[in-house]
Amino acid sequence: MKDIEEILRYFPNNIYNLLKSTLAQDRNLQKHLQEIRIRVERAILLKTRQADIVIDYQISTSEILQTLERLCENSIYAYKNQICEGFLTVKGGHRIGITGTAVIEGNHIVNLKYITSLNFRIAREVINCSNHLLSEIIDKENNTIYNTLIVSPPGKGKTTMLRDIIRNISNRNSRNPFQRDDMRSSG
Repeated sequence: MKDIEEILRYFPNNIYNLLKSTLAQDRNLQKHLQEIRIRVERAILLKTRQADIVIDYQISTSEILQTLERLCENSIYAYKNQICEGFLTVKGGHRIGITGTAVIEGNHIVNLKYITSLNFRIAREVINCSNHLLSEIIDKENNTIYNTLIVSPPGKGKTTMLRDIIRNISNRNSRNPFQRDDMRSSG
């Protein structure tokens, strides 16, 4: 339950207790949980690869705001740029998608208001999942890495694969590759 605590701590106490209780009842759910979706005036949705589990609890606007404030360490303004991009990344590489009404100025989103939902995507480390790809992306002859594009539908492991590739390359080389993706990891 330790890993999931990284995510649960952002929820208001009543939601935290409800989620913790639900996950404690089913260890398999905890192990395979991929997303937690909270939406204003809707039930909580827990997603796994196999099923969607609905928790009959109506989320209020204030609970969405409380959760967002916790995610932003009580300084939503400081996270405004990330919020405008539609997601935040928190410790552990977990990403939280944000849905609201975009405020647009000069073809750019400058703010999100009326936040109506948060989607917590749970990061999972899969050690050595990239082993079969390494020979395709490493140019051994020139001791470099080929330009590589990883493409797949949402939720199919692009970020997991990328992180494992970086781990593998950094373990094989004395230099540390620079990890840059669209997640802005804070942890």
